[in-house]
Amino acid sequence: MKYKIDFSAPISMCAPAVTGAMIPTSPASKYYAWLPSTWPATPTNIDSAFIETLQTIFRDAALGEIKNVISDIQAQNGDLQHRGHVVGIAIMCALDSIASYGYRGHHTAKFIRAHFPPEFHPFADDIYKLYRISLIHQWNLFEATLYPVHTPIRNDSGTIAFRLLSFFDALVSGTEDYLDQLSTEPALQQNTLNRYEELRKSARP
Repeated sequence: MKYKIDFSAPISMCAPAVTGAMIPTSPASKYYAWLPSTWPATPTNIDSAFIETLQTIFRDAALGEIKNVISDIQAQNGDLQHRGHVVGIAIMCALDSIASYGYRGHHTAKFIRAHFPPEFHPFADDIYKLYRISLIHQWNLFEATLYPVHTPIRNDSGTIAFRLLSFFDALVSGTEDYLDQLSTEPALQQNTLNRYEELRKSARP
């Protein structure tokens, strides 16, 4: 896998803001993954430099931040028990955001089927409905379950269940697979360029 998400890669914290739009006191002259107004211009065609830019954005502004929170919780609490709710919400938001670059219409389920490990594919639509929608819009799970311990994804008497950390690992590997496929898949390339430009243009300079 060429575009591996390396969480040990150094992240520069010298930024005018840790996230969001910048107040125009001193304009940034550097690129920061979490400040879309500093993102490089959208290229005409996909190349390795652009894919590496996306890799950095996904790692530094999304997956790496979640990884840090998980590590902090584990160091303090031992596992995610009684701490996994907000982590689950963050993971579903990251999945939705990353999937939106490559796919249109039911993009979360399409991303899972295209890039997640095979055991998640049959549950792609259910993950969107029972986890993503429920956690983001209702703040709770009503027809599904998350576990802090090792539990493979399964359908238990009509209730979907999986381990939160396993799902995060699947999201990381799925993002890596998406980045790898991006160098050869024309439809994926065009959707990604369009989405990147849409987001970059929406940021306040």
